[in-house]
Amino acid sequence: MLTLLATLMAGAGLVLAALAAYVAWRRGTAMGWSLAVLLVAVAWWGTAYAVELSVDEVALKSRWGDLKYVGIVALAPAWLVFVLQYTGRGERVTRRLVALLAIPPLVALTILAVPATHDLVRSYPSTAHTEELPIVESGPAFWAIFAYNNLLLVGATVLFVASMVRLARTYSRMALVLLASALLPWAANILHNLEVGWFARIDLTPFAFIITGGLLVWGLFEERLVDLAPLARSAVVESMADAVFVLDAFERIVDVNPAAVALSDRSRGELVGRRVRDLLDTSGIAEVGPGGLVLADPTTGDRRTFDVSQQPLTDISGRTAGELVVLREVTERVRDQQRLQQVLEDRSRVAATLQASMVPTTLPMVPGCDLASRYVPAGDGGEIGGDFLDVFPLDDATWAFVLGDVSGKGAEAAAVSAATRYTLRALAVPGLSPAATLREVNAVLLAQTASERHCTLVHGHLRPPRPCDAPDAPLRITLSLAGHHCPLVLRADGGVEEVGTLGTALALFDDPELHDAEVELAPGEVLSVFTDGLVEARRDRDQFGSERVAELLHAHRDLPADGLAGTVLDAVRAFHGDELVDDLAMLVIRYAGPDEVVATGTP
Repeated sequence: MLTLLATLMAGAGLVLAALAAYVAWRRGTAMGWSLAVLLVAVAWWGTAYAVELSVDEVALKSRWGDLKYVGIVALAPAWLVFVLQYTGRGERVTRRLVALLAIPPLVALTILAVPATHDLVRSYPSTAHTEELPIVESGPAFWAIFAYNNLLLVGATVLFVASMVRLARTYSRMALVLLASALLPWAANILHNLEVGWFARIDLTPFAFIITGGLLVWGLFEERLVDLAPLARSAVVESMADAVFVLDAFERIVDVNPAAVALSDRSRGELVGRRVRDLLDTSGIAEVGPGGLVLADPTTGDRRTFDVSQQPLTDISGRTAGELVVLREVTERVRDQQRLQQVLEDRSRVAATLQASMVPTTLPMVPGCDLASRYVPAGDGGEIGGDFLDVFPLDDATWAFVLGDVSGKGAEAAAVSAATRYTLRALAVPGLSPAATLREVNAVLLAQTASERHCTLVHGHLRPPRPCDAPDAPLRITLSLAGHHCPLVLRADGGVEEVGTLGTALALFDDPELHDAEVELAPGEVLSVFTDGLVEARRDRDQFGSERVAELLHAHRDLPADGLAGTVLDAVRAFHGDELVDDLAMLVIRYAGPDEVVATGTP
């Protein structure tokens, strides 16, 4: 009996050693080598155990029993490394992991090698020489080794089988076979170490590993389990969120993935053999538009949008064998695009509303004056700018005007523009000069505005002649420039001149330098005020400039205020293009004379 068992163990060792050599020869990959190490470990275990069984001397028997632990302690780490590499987690097999896995086996072998600690692992009883198959006594260190090995073996096996089961159903049977083959040696080892019945005297684990090793090698080379391409393709298709229909040459469904089954609300058996067109016709197709295929959910009525991809399938001769149809749901993307479009439309409406608040809806009637304005936002008007203008009465004899430009773009610039405009409206009074008013506005802006926002503007007072004044009395204007372009005055003789004294922009310094300038307009003369979006409009490197504005005013001096404003704007657009780089605001004031009645100005 003992000779037969030793022969079986020796045979198991030889078979496993041959399998290991075959794996190493056929597979030079890291995964092949880890499987070879696994098989060598079991082969050594079986061979050493066969010698242990065959010798009679207890000391020699004990020595070979110790040597078999080289295979025992290497088995579990090798199995874990193989499983990690096999299941696509090879990047986790680092030098650090291998070093950590080597520590417990080295500690176990050291304990066995040192006589003082040897019996902490295993020992033969004193009556061993009288028994044919003595039962080896286990020490406390053995149970630590036992627990560690089983923890690795069970964890790696669970990982292995779980990874197989998650793949295509075609390989589920293989997963169960491999699980059974892995459990067989594990069960034999458990029965031996727990001293259950006859297994207490003989350890059949190495022999049982012949089955496990054979199945692994068979799966490795014959079923190409380590070459995961078939599994990967199947796993990808099975787990895809896209609905996949495989059609034959007659457009009949021959295979579907779970997503297609869920989309069709039918079982796979009901789908196979049907034409995909018939299927879609009965699935509530709503429309095929530029966004893709739109289907109505039969239960909720919700509309779902799909991109349709069709790929012909050909055989090795290149002839058409069928077609692959993939429906990718893009409902959320379409909804996001719709939401984005709505946001853009809302933004455009907000921008238009804010831009409209930068200028008055109508210009007031100033006695003897013809007023006109233009306001053009930069680009397509979707971005809020910082230009603004206003004209409003201070009392029965005085009107104020303001035209300004806040640095930057967006809602912050618009907020500063609105704050400047309405603060000036609140602080302006007939008895306070424009420069004095701007100093008070500057103090408010410094307290309320971020330092990177500053404002350039022109603020002035208009004082038309009183009824008791001479018929040719001029229009008196007092204006102050806060870092702004000088306005242009078109004189009666056709000459154009700049007026005003340049001062400091607002919201920069506590004590800005500001000056009042007096200007008089005779009947027929024009004051033109504008932001830098007019003079800094470009064509290549050439700016439109104040000189071109002056030439236009001179050439069209007979036009009313609205005609002059429109002519200048048309010239700027012809020079630069329809979409300006910067906002443009312009105010034109033509003095008709004290006895003239002028209609309401154009905003």
